[in-house]
Amino acid sequence: MIGIVFKKEMLSHLLSQRLAACTLLVVVLIVANGVLTTQTYVHKKASYLTQRAIEETKLYEITYYSLLGSDNSVQPNDGFGPKVKVAPRALRSPRPLAAFAQGDEQQLGQAVRVILFEVPYQAEEVSPFQSSNPYLAIFAFFDVVYIFQLVLGLLAILIASETISGEKEDGTLRLMLATNVSRAQVLAGKILAGLTTLAIPTTLGFILLTILLLGTENIEVGVGEWVRVGLLLALSLLYLLVFYLIGLAISCATHRMATSLVVALFTWALLAIVLPNSLSALLNEQANMGEKHAEAHHKAAQVWQEFDQKVTDLARAHGQAMYFPTDMLELEEPKPGRGTGVHNAGTGTYSIRDGQTPHLYVSNVADTPSLAKFQDIVRTGERLRLKYSQRAWNEKAPLLEGFPRRIQRLNTQLQRLLPAGAYAQAASLLAGTSRREYDDFIGQVRAYRGQLIAFLEDRDAFGTREWFNDDEGWRADLRDLPRFDEHGWTVAESLRHALPALTCLLLYATVLFVLANRLFARYDAI
Repeated sequence: MIGIVFKKEMLSHLLSQRLAACTLLVVVLIVANGVLTTQTYVHKKASYLTQRAIEETKLYEITYYSLLGSDNSVQPNDGFGPKVKVAPRALRSPRPLAAFAQGDEQQLGQAVRVILFEVPYQAEEVSPFQSSNPYLAIFAFFDVVYIFQLVLGLLAILIASETISGEKEDGTLRLMLATNVSRAQVLAGKILAGLTTLAIPTTLGFILLTILLLGTENIEVGVGEWVRVGLLLALSLLYLLVFYLIGLAISCATHRMATSLVVALFTWALLAIVLPNSLSALLNEQANMGEKHAEAHHKAAQVWQEFDQKVTDLARAHGQAMYFPTDMLELEEPKPGRGTGVHNAGTGTYSIRDGQTPHLYVSNVADTPSLAKFQDIVRTGERLRLKYSQRAWNEKAPLLEGFPRRIQRLNTQLQRLLPAGAYAQAASLLAGTSRREYDDFIGQVRAYRGQLIAFLEDRDAFGTREWFNDDEGWRADLRDLPRFDEHGWTVAESLRHALPALTCLLLYATVLFVLANRLFARYDAI
């Protein structure tokens, strides 16, 4: 008997103009979104590949170690080409499935500067994308998740809201229950038919977007991406099932189709639009990051003032007026083709607000007894600078990172209580565009910075002549400097992190099914 109910419902849905209109709208939106947003991906991928090639070669242009403590620009050794920022960049590859679920991808950068005396905590765009296409701004925040949340979520709740109350008005429900079919069988057949109907535009949308991605330059879709697409499709059907069950419960609680439609529209707007956006807006308003940044930089400045005093005392203990104590050095006569004197010696002042960090370069240094003493002072001072860079970050971290992450976690937990929020969270985690995976990337960058520091410590680089000098025979060799390699989450890891949101959706579906079954069991079909 379930099959008979299923066929009847399927025929009714397939012949409805509502399904045809929503399917057409979904197809148009997905195709338009896919065509336009792939431009962003192509640009990001090109920028990523270009910057990765630069990262592979630019370390050959660094001739003394202290350049790793700043982000100055250097001219290539051959004298040709644009100047290159010397600090290594840890690169995050663009996500090919962002068209399915953008998550926080629009707000996340691709490159992180790795400077010895700064703890990295945020990424920047390698090359910001600017398009002359006016329609791109319209679809900037559109993705499959957003389209399904609104269009198909509305379709699901509307077709379900009239399945019981509508048939009661038509008198067909009483005739159906007069046969030997049970109410549980009627409900099961309607749910199966509704889910199958919703699967048609859902699957069609996924197929069209996948075809667009495969036809786009530089997009590589491997086995892992195919698995993620399959999981996103199953997740989307689960979300639509939840809204179908909401509509079914409403239909079982009302006796007029008009009433069911009004309540269904109100419920859809509340759960899919009003509550998710209101929660995010309220939490963002509470963040007030402008004051947090000012307070963080003020605390860090106090730490660096203490550092300035420490290294000044260090220099004065050796009869010098300032740090770096470059007056201790004796210079040889300039060699042909080389500069003279002290360049960019710095004063020890550290300012993260304007992005400048000191580095030391001295050319034509004479080998004298005072040179060894100078190196001892610099070794002590630069190791002290490393310790104070961590202390400065410890002062800033609660404001620049800890507080925003607490807000983000609270938003995540609250959004998870809503079907639309749980769906969006799980989708971004499966697509690799979530804030949580980005935070993991930042953690990898910090570990990489630790590798660079260990590399220099193993070579006692802070106390060597190559720290500040690249005269003939003293050039630093950075060919074996560790390179950054991003470790993206596997499908299993993404699925594990998405499990809480998936669990919420499954609980929603279970509770709503039980509720609809209870309501229909007591429903007056006459």
